[in-house]
Order: sequence, then C-alpha cells, then structure tokens
Amino acid sequence: MNIKNWTKNTTEVTLWLEKEDRGEHAQAIELSIMLGNNSNDDDMRSTYWTAIRSIGSAFADFPKARRGREPSIPEEADQHATSVKNAVYSAFVGISNPELLLTVILPHGRTGGSYADIEAMANHYAKQAYNALVKAYKEGRWDGTMNGEIPALTPPAVKTAEGGQEEE
Repeated sequence: MNIKNWTKNTTEVTLWLEKEDRGEHAQAIELSIMLGNNSNDDDMRSTYWTAIRSIGSAFADFPKARRGREPSIPEEADQHATSVKNAVYSAFVGISNPELLLTVILPHGRTGGSYADIEAMANHYAKQAYNALVKAYKEGRWDGTMNGEIPALTPPAVKTAEGGQEEE
C-alpha cells in the first residue's frame, strides 16, 4: 500500500479509535499503525493494513477502506468532511436524553419504523453531513476549508415557489 493510501486509511481508523474505548483491539490496531508508519515498504504496509482490517472487522462501525473509485473531492477536503462526519456522530451519541430523539425523530417516510438506537440515528445524520459537504464542494459552495471545526460553507440558495432558486 502506498504511503498516500496508508495515511488516508489510518487517519480514518485513528479517528474511529478516538470515538470510544476499543480495549485490546485498539492496542493491536495502534501497534499495527505504528509499525506501518515506520515502514518504508509498500508490501509491509499492505500486510499491516490487512491486520488492521481483520482486527477492526469485529466492530460493526469500523471504517472500511474504500474500494474502487477515489473520493470525488480532494484528499484534504475529504479529511475535513470525514472529521465533520465524526463530530456529528459524536454529538448525537453524546445527547443526554436519546430516548426523546428516538421517539420523535423518525427515518425518512418510506422506511417507516424508528431508529434502532442512538448509534443508528447518529450514523444516519453523520452520513448526511458528509454527503452535504461533498455536494457543496461539487457545487462550488465549499472550497474544502474550515473555520476551526466548522466548514466554511455557503448554504444552497432558497428555492422559490416556482421551483427555481432565488437570487441572493
């Protein structure tokens, strides 16, 4: 695994590790990351990455490595969008009265039912936040920069009754 992919993948895993205590699994993953960081060999980094993915597969919320296409936005913007995604997740799971939200905030109409738990709701809104940033980048409303922990984002224009957009 080349150093660029290694850095991108391990950054996402490190952020995931910071969300909650993963016990001995975290220690094993952190050791593999340290060994990979110290390696100058792409094959060895691939070996360490395989070990990280194998250990992380015990967790439903482990960030899977992207396969296939590269992200449609630059790496730095993608890292910022991922950090916002993680912050939104943390904000939801940290809510002091999750039962209230789970009772009154329901998934999109066609899905029906309710969220299984606060983690399911947090994952939903975290994914929405990430997708909103990617869309804003593609539409030129976000250049990938942050004001501290807040994206420097221009909201979309308000739609008029005719379906068009109002000028600002």
